[in-house]
Amino acid sequence: MIRGLHYMCWYRQDWNYHPSMPMKRLQQVQDAVDMSGNLLLWSCLGSAAIGIQYLDQEANEAIPARLRFYGYLNDKEFIAECAARGITASAVIWKAQLWEFPAEFSEDESELLALNKLRGVGKKGWIGMRELSTDRYPKIFPSIKKFFPNGLKDSDGKPVTDFLKGFMAETLEGNPIFSKWLMVPGHDHTCYSPCGNKPAFRQYLRKEIEIMIDAGAPVVHIDEFDAQLLAAMSGGCFCTDCLRLFREYLKQHPSAETEDLDLDRFDYRAFLKKKGYTDAELTDPDIAKRLAIPLWLSFVRFHIACIEPGVIDIADHVRAYSLKKTGKRAQVTANLYHCDPHGEAVRKHCDLIIGEKADIKLRQDGYYRFGHAFFGGKEGSFIEDPGPYVHAIMRDLDAGKNDSYILFMLEPLAHGFNIAIPYGAWLQNQRQDSFYPPAEAERRLGAWLKEHEGLFTNRLVAETAVLYDQRSALDCELTQGLNRRHLDVGFPLFHELCQSLCDARMLYNVLYVSPDEPLTAKRLAAYKQLVLPDVYSLPEREIRLLRAWQKKGGRLVAAGKVDPRLADTRFTFDTSRDLAHLLRKTPSWVETRNVRDLGLSLHKQRKGYALHLVNYRLNSGTRQIAPIPRASFTLGWTPKHARVHAFPASGAQAHLKGNILTVENLGIYTVVELG
Repeated sequence: MIRGLHYMCWYRQDWNYHPSMPMKRLQQVQDAVDMSGNLLLWSCLGSAAIGIQYLDQEANEAIPARLRFYGYLNDKEFIAECAARGITASAVIWKAQLWEFPAEFSEDESELLALNKLRGVGKKGWIGMRELSTDRYPKIFPSIKKFFPNGLKDSDGKPVTDFLKGFMAETLEGNPIFSKWLMVPGHDHTCYSPCGNKPAFRQYLRKEIEIMIDAGAPVVHIDEFDAQLLAAMSGGCFCTDCLRLFREYLKQHPSAETEDLDLDRFDYRAFLKKKGYTDAELTDPDIAKRLAIPLWLSFVRFHIACIEPGVIDIADHVRAYSLKKTGKRAQVTANLYHCDPHGEAVRKHCDLIIGEKADIKLRQDGYYRFGHAFFGGKEGSFIEDPGPYVHAIMRDLDAGKNDSYILFMLEPLAHGFNIAIPYGAWLQNQRQDSFYPPAEAERRLGAWLKEHEGLFTNRLVAETAVLYDQRSALDCELTQGLNRRHLDVGFPLFHELCQSLCDARMLYNVLYVSPDEPLTAKRLAAYKQLVLPDVYSLPEREIRLLRAWQKKGGRLVAAGKVDPRLADTRFTFDTSRDLAHLLRKTPSWVETRNVRDLGLSLHKQRKGYALHLVNYRLNSGTRQIAPIPRASFTLGWTPKHARVHAFPASGAQAHLKGNILTVENLGIYTVVELG
């Protein structure tokens, strides 16, 4: 089992300063060992977004004796110490970050007196992508020529001397685009967004990768893999390379809008300016107004189409360079965020599925079952994004109450998903602090999970499936959801139905269908009924498969926007309970009466099954989870014995009478092993 740690190690009661994570200590490595962690996410080597010299220093710098005294390590040493303990530390590429930080220097600029956090001493200046690429401070940093002896060139073959200017994405009016969500309130620093379509920037990333591999990084993690889409949502990018590539895209994707255009000479920037458009229209919060801009949706789709080639360029170089240097291929991951549909094409290039779970709530088993399907059989781990409920968990921990935290960590595992331990996790600078776990509780939890790993097979049992149509989801994301990223991304019916079925204690799986993971007769054969929420973009071949499966006795239930080819399967309902009532007509592997605030999941084991039971009875006053005195289940088979495992230990007991299972005194998390 992967035990990920959201291992940014930001300091307590301080801001989370991208892009360079704090220097690590030996004790922090030991903490990961004690928590049974084996994969450190966002853990090191992130500072190339300041400058390549800064990254090299981060990897290889000599550590002063005063810091050695406390076990401090450079990142190369940190990676090696982790590897010696069986822990994988991931290096991170920030694709949407070019930084400039205020700094203070001695008068002759031979000594750096302050950086980012100023002291009011010496001579003020800046350190960032511009200064390091132009050798502004030769007495402090090595020359850029050490890393790029032949320099970098743009697509026209011209030298790129100022990397900040040469890499930046630009708006319709030629303004820079900023990655504002990373900047700390009240601080005089700036984060610019680069354009991944610029050849010089891609060359820079390759050198960054080489320094990471030379430092021993076993995993290179691509954050902001969709920087091109982020730029499009901020009114860009209209650089020369994007305009040229957009012309080619329109040639390959002709439409009624392009019929009267001379695509050999078409300039989208000039086209929009002639019609009177400005940056304001391209960033209007009303998505309907943006959709009305000529060719705007095509421009967004073009930027999405640019995502996969950019990831391939990075992944290929990571694997080729690591194989050449070490004889082994380093792994590649990307921050697939909230399992957003625009990340579909990137999944197949990732060795592990990594992302960010946003909008954390007390209960979200519906999302986790979807996330399990998004994993596509690969292993992975997601970090949490901060929000009101995360802050509530932190308040509980400050008060010495761990129940909400333990539920937060265990709930996803019941459904084949995985949330990383927050170890100095970022809070998006919503407050001046970082998120750390309750150390002793995590040590006990890690030991319990290691001892009971066989209960978590992730082979989820169900006879009902909810089909996730990635094509329809992407269409909804582009036309409805771009203002609500990381929540339901414009595909609310699917997520609402998934959660409502969980609330009704129904076993189901999500059937994830996309161009890279097509529907097949074998996948359908595992189920007796299939729910189709907002499924309207399946290719004809897959429609025929559904009909063939239906003729063999399968039940199709379509809801929301229904494909005309499946109109006869439409089910109209007032509430989700109506749908659950219909689906219950098909017998389930596990059925239960109306037990309030209980979640369940069934894992197939080598011999028998493991029934996972999650208790959501969190008292808002005491902030403790009240035990469920008794719950009875009708099983679709007759087990011979039942064995109970619980964390924390709750005194839970299980009794079998034929195919009737009764469980008493359910604590936060209970697993009944049925053989």
